[in-house]
This record gives sequence, C-alpha cells and structure tokens, in this order.
Amino acid sequence: MRETAREQCATLSSDPMGLRKARRWLIRLVLAAGYTAQDAQGLGVAFSEACANVHRHAYGGRPDGRVELRVVIEDEQVVVVLAHDGAPFDPTGYVPPDLRRPSESGYGLYLIRALVDEVSFEDTGSGGRVVLVKRKRNAEIRT
Repeated sequence: MRETAREQCATLSSDPMGLRKARRWLIRLVLAAGYTAQDAQGLGVAFSEACANVHRHAYGGRPDGRVELRVVIEDEQVVVVLAHDGAPFDPTGYVPPDLRRPSESGYGLYLIRALVDEVSFEDTGSGGRVVLVKRKRNAEIRT
C-alpha cells in the first residue's frame, strides 16, 4: 500500500540568511522521512543553489522577494517547488561551465543537475518556478 504524500509549505523572503535556515529545515524533513544522509545533503545543496539563483538572478540580489516553498515527500521521491515573482529563468540559453577553466560563478545549475534526479524551470507569466525531484535510493547495507 502506498503511503500518502506529506506536504509542507512555507513563504520565505529571498534573503540568503532565511534561505539557509530553510535548507536545514528541508534536510531534517528528508532525513526524518527515511532518506539517506547523502540524499538529504545532496538535495539540500541543490536547494541552496536554486535559492541562490532566485535571489541573485530572479530578484537581482534583493532580499525582499517572495519565495513560495512547497515540499512533497512521498515514499520514493521528494519534490521541492520554489515559486517566485521575479524574472523567470530560461534554461535554453544555459551553457555548462568549462571545468578546465575555473570561474567564480556559473556552477549552480551544473551542481543542481548533478545532485537531483530532475530539475525543471517554468515561466508562470508572473514569475518563475523551479522544481527539484530527488528519488529515494536504497539505504546502503553495512556489514
């Protein structure tokens, strides 16, 4: 029998300090749902990168932008949705970083894609939406 999804919602500001607190909260939720520490931490880093991009790019560095957070934890996956009223991101113009040429920026989406199973971006007409999906892996067997 499939367990009912657990959903948590919060309204945040685009202030990086508050978003850090939200990352810790998200990691605790995911760990409490039985996901591995590696999965929880990876999702936390991807979440932080997505939040940093919303703060920096969607809101131009403003800390007072609205971010609606929705976390749905299911048996086999966690879905994190960040909706905002800032400028939406168009991933068609994204060029992955050249890892042979270090840079101070440009690694956010690269990291997000490496740490979650799915990422999508939507233009809502009044802002944007970022959706992160992390599927549950079997816990490692320790002997």
